[in-house]
Amino acid sequence: MHDWQYFFNHDRSNLNQGTYRIFEPEWKAEILHWFSQKDVDKQQKEDFIQALIDFDDDCGDFYRYRAYFLAAEALSQFPESSLGDAIVEQLLKWSYAYFRQDKRDWQILPKALVKTARKTLELTDRKRVIAAFVHLVHTTESRTVLRVAAEKLGTLDPGNKSAIAALLLLMKQAKIIPWSESCSLAQIGYKNETVISTLIQFIKMEPDEITNYWLLLEDIYQGAIIALGNIAYGNQIAIATLRQGEAPMR
Repeated sequence: MHDWQYFFNHDRSNLNQGTYRIFEPEWKAEILHWFSQKDVDKQQKEDFIQALIDFDDDCGDFYRYRAYFLAAEALSQFPESSLGDAIVEQLLKWSYAYFRQDKRDWQILPKALVKTARKTLELTDRKRVIAAFVHLVHTTESRTVLRVAAEKLGTLDPGNKSAIAALLLLMKQAKIIPWSESCSLAQIGYKNETVISTLIQFIKMEPDEITNYWLLLEDIYQGAIIALGNIAYGNQIAIATLRQGEAPMR
């Protein structure tokens, strides 16, 4: 069985005459397996992907979104699809409104759609998603987007150099390590020498080196301690730093 219309034969003029196995949960594994088969013609797979992302249900888009998410998951089995980049970009737009570079593209989306889009990002072609986040952290001018994208990139690809560099840049610019960023560094910067040395520098900072000293010093010190303790296991310099005792004078 090589014809994709076995799973999906859409007849808009008479929906009862169509075949819609794509919306039946028990067929999902079979459909994904079909995309993985090497003896299925590539053009058949491309046509199936195209039909899924172009699906128009005339029912408030409920089935349109379901078809699109199935196409996105199919990329995990058919990553060479020429439509992959556009699909991943659309998932990012649905997942994180503030990732959109063009403000005219902003819209309020249903929470269920946002949640499903974020989950699907973890199920689609992983390499493409990582590449999309890397591109984002290198091109965005928004600190908020940079932080969220870097944290997500670090979750998808622990140890990713672009994610680590972005978080360290934010930390140095703000001279503060909020709880979220310290947790992110702890997750993605395990035994990374650049992260360790930077955190040690922050712990050793003098009060007059810190912007907004009275407001930020506690966050800087505690954030650095938390992150360093989690990522520098076995590093003798880090151990010595953590044993030095008192935090900077408050």
